[in-house]
Amino acid sequence: MGTSGFTFIVDHVLSEGELAALLGGVDGVVVERERGRTLLVFDREAPELAEALVRALRDVERAGLVVGSVRNDDLVTLRQIAARTGRTYESARLLASGERGRGGFPGPMSSQGWALYSWALVRPWFARQVRASTPDPEPRAVDRDRLIAAADHLVRARALMRGHDWAGRLADLVCA
Repeated sequence: MGTSGFTFIVDHVLSEGELAALLGGVDGVVVERERGRTLLVFDREAPELAEALVRALRDVERAGLVVGSVRNDDLVTLRQIAARTGRTYESARLLASGERGRGGFPGPMSSQGWALYSWALVRPWFARQVRASTPDPEPRAVDRDRLIAAADHLVRARALMRGHDWAGRLADLVCA
């Protein structure tokens, strides 16, 4: 068993006392505030991170709170990709556009304005394609990035689908 750390962002604005009363029976959680948001910072023992996330989500929802997202640093710009990989912006831009390298760079997650990329997809691409430039192609870190990003997307999808009759049908997309 290992310790798993992660943070939920909840869709409630409650006082410290109200939160303490609701979360009294939830283990391994610390409440923090950031820019008007309520963060639930977890440090949980579990065989796997996915199990810790699911258990914590169920505990928080049983307490009467709604989790809106899982905090992560997944969406990144080309400038952030360049900084994280020790490259210049121009080098990252050329790789992303296919003008340099072997191609197959993950496409942007956004469609207008600044291009935003998923670090959970970009990081393993660098590990495979440009090994020397990736500072830490550690498989556990790559897997953690991907799991946290996926959990965030799923939690956000749950929030969007809550209360709609088509929610069950769309849930099948996860396993399709």
